[in-house]
Amino acid sequence: MSRRRSPLLGVTAAELQVLEALFGDGYPDDWRTIATVLFISLRAPAELSGLADARRAQLALQMTDALRAEIGGTQPYLSKGVRFDLSLRDRQILDEFNGRNHDALARKYDLTPRQIYSILDEQLRLERARRQGTLPLDPPDEGDDQVEA
Repeated sequence: MSRRRSPLLGVTAAELQVLEALFGDGYPDDWRTIATVLFISLRAPAELSGLADARRAQLALQMTDALRAEIGGTQPYLSKGVRFDLSLRDRQILDEFNGRNHDALARKYDLTPRQIYSILDEQLRLERARRQGTLPLDPPDEGDDQVEA
């Protein structure tokens, strides 16, 4: 699986000028970074292709201000999302599995066939649990945050 590219890579100062013009004196660096990432991210979706850069810059600042108002003064931790990325990959492996393509999936995702079997076992277990739910007397799964009385 390929790593996601940072949206800041390959962006020129000229492309950021419209956003930079909206930053007032003393605009904090951390909020500037967030606004820049949001601005660049708003350029990617095809459904926003007709949106002018000036409007994207305004939206980026509005979203940054909303974040500042909601979580400002705290120290939120933003994980890199490795576990989330892996769960997406694992779900995709299950979706592509046809019962006979373990080896092809292993090559495609740079894994061993044994890892593919393990991923499929886990994904099928999660899918069964999602569909069936749990009963009050079912034992908790490993990793559940249940405290015994």
